Amino acid sequence: MVWTAKNRRHESEKVRYEVLPYLARGGLDLGCGPQKVWPHLIGIDSGKDTELFGLEFRPDLILPDAARLSLFADQSAEAVFSSHLLEHIEDWQGALREWWRLLKVDGHLCLYLPHRDLYPNIGQPEANPDHKHDCLPEHSVDFFRLACGDWALVAHQVRNETDECSFLLVFQKKASGAGQSEPYRADPPARKAGIVRIGGNGDALWAASVAAHLHYDGYAVTAYVAKNGEEVLRHDPHIANIVVLPQGILSDEELLEYWAHEAVKFDKWVNLIGSVETRLLPHQSQIDFYLPQGVRHQLMNRNYLDQVHAYAEIDTTAGAEWQRFYPTAAEKQWAKETRDRLKGQLVMLSPTGSGPFKAWPHAQRFMELLADAGVYSIMVGDLKQLPDLDLVERHGIEYGHVVGQEFPLRLAMTLCLEADAFVGTESVFANVVATEPMPKIILLSHSSAENLTRDWTRVIALEANVACHPCHRIHNAGAALCAKDTTTGASACMASYSAEQVADLVLQALGIEQRQAA
Repeated sequence: MVWTAKNRRHESEKVRYEVLPYLARGGLDLGCGPQKVWPHLIGIDSGKDTELFGLEFRPDLILPDAARLSLFADQSAEAVFSSHLLEHIEDWQGALREWWRLLKVDGHLCLYLPHRDLYPNIGQPEANPDHKHDCLPEHSVDFFRLACGDWALVAHQVRNETDECSFLLVFQKKASGAGQSEPYRADPPARKAGIVRIGGNGDALWAASVAAHLHYDGYAVTAYVAKNGEEVLRHDPHIANIVVLPQGILSDEELLEYWAHEAVKFDKWVNLIGSVETRLLPHQSQIDFYLPQGVRHQLMNRNYLDQVHAYAEIDTTAGAEWQRFYPTAAEKQWAKETRDRLKGQLVMLSPTGSGPFKAWPHAQRFMELLADAGVYSIMVGDLKQLPDLDLVERHGIEYGHVVGQEFPLRLAMTLCLEADAFVGTESVFANVVATEPMPKIILLSHSSAENLTRDWTRVIALEANVACHPCHRIHNAGAALCAKDTTTGASACMASYSAEQVADLVLQALGIEQRQAA
């Protein structure tokens, strides 16, 4: 495609979906003009296009010279994006040095520029009168080879389809000593698969099972996740690439357009959005939430991992054996050292989950019963639904530890792998230990054992003896339609699991036949 004046669509619009993964954490849009490439970036412009072309716009910041950005400190920007700006700057090398200065390590510089062989050159008919240079990709690449020490060129594209007459370069800033590399040149894998999973932390581990099966079948897997999913799946050996998407940025229409843009890059595309939530766990905004309970149970009492595998066209008899969390060696070492400081048996406790209806109101009492028996416990997770939790001491020894979110998520997950037993609600921590050898007690809330724990090892899944269980519903933050226990205020299902009942099961599994009095 060669540029003509007939097509004046805003240039950054042509590449916005391609650069979105590099801009997920925010950053700067330099020379944004009347339309930022993505709204969560800081738009910076001189306003000169108002003078040249009569365009009216209000960038977030008006600065006269994009080559002088002293307002911003060194390594202060998560990303820098610039579309059709560098060719307007006389000292373009100085501008690149300045933009590179702003960028944090691991951040991306995205340059989208008119290609000299596709766009009118200076002095030719229809050329932009403000251009100072005619651009080729090798000009910028050669500059970076000489002027910048450590980077990876992750994208190098000549874009001449439809109405594009440009090229895209994406440099990732690397830590000092990393050197220079051009991974875009690597031979593409024979088969590629893309998996989309945006949801809770535990949901990401279901996607890990899909990734493992596809990797085993010869696919190089790319996972599209939210930031929390990246944290869970980081270091998974079955995932070649993780794309983190910003939350709350894309409209429903844009999200569909983005998936259409990405899906064509893969031999197999698996979109798991709604595979469990919506299909098997409707939210209050969905009509299926209001079906009679018996109808919901008939339609939705299906194993979650089977459902996820079915979306990926994987044999649904595959089970949970590949639902794994992969800690690093350093994370394992930290967990082992933390565990070794407790001179006795340890139970990891996760008494909450993704909503208030999952909170177990008897967690404090449970820790006290374990302490009476000389068993240590560590409580992890978001505990805002459980006020008044306290450290439990016996005979001067701290047995019950309330950690909450004090440990980073991955470290807390890794520590669960070191436990002698696990007790938890339907949470990411429960999914972490699903196929691990320690005994586990799972306190089910909106799910049945068939839904969640059917294929787990050494598990007792408690199903509440209340009329509404399992409800197969995702309640909103207020959980107005969730049956409540009048004594504790917790959901009826979670309140029905007494501390004594759960403690007895755990102590039996640990070989301690009877709880001892304090």
